[in-house]
Amino acid sequence: MKLKLNEFLDLEDYDWMLVEPTGQASSFVTDLINFLRVVFNALRNLTEEVSVHVCQVAFEHISKSILNLLLSDDIKQLSMGALNQLNLDVIQCELFAASEPVGKTDEPDFSQHFAPLRQLLDLLLSWDWSTYFHDYGQETSKYSHVKPTTAIIVLEKLKEADKKSVFSVLKKSERDKKKLLETVLKQLKQLAITVQQ
Repeated sequence: MKLKLNEFLDLEDYDWMLVEPTGQASSFVTDLINFLRVVFNALRNLTEEVSVHVCQVAFEHISKSILNLLLSDDIKQLSMGALNQLNLDVIQCELFAASEPVGKTDEPDFSQHFAPLRQLLDLLLSWDWSTYFHDYGQETSKYSHVKPTTAIIVLEKLKEADKKSVFSVLKKSERDKKKLLETVLKQLKQLAITVQQ
């Protein structure tokens, strides 16, 4: 199953410097969901235990693969437009996972397998760093799945993309945004050191 999922995931062709998201899920995500729909439909004839297990494995694998793609050393720069496009794709995956793809089961919601990725995207897109730092380490934290090291990797990529922008030095709002990014990165690095000790 994972090998077949990887075939679809390998078809991703993100423009990591995308200015604006397309407004719809990427074609590889649509194809992946269509494939899963067929597979999960066939699983309805099996026991609930088997069906649930296959769904759990599939959704967890997809979530981890997309997260690993975002964190990959191959991606040096990342724009907010690309991050928004990735968010659209994850939303589609979450909607499908929450749609009872193998019928009614005891599993509360398969979309929970996307929680680490969802929390990271929500944090980056809402820029809710004050909540992140305030609640860090608490079980009830809104961003409990986001490790400081993970956030640092993505923020460094966003920072690298901003360096390429000619307008970032001209507009005051862009300069302020850059200062805020530097401050957040500094705090995350301090937090990462504290966590390691």
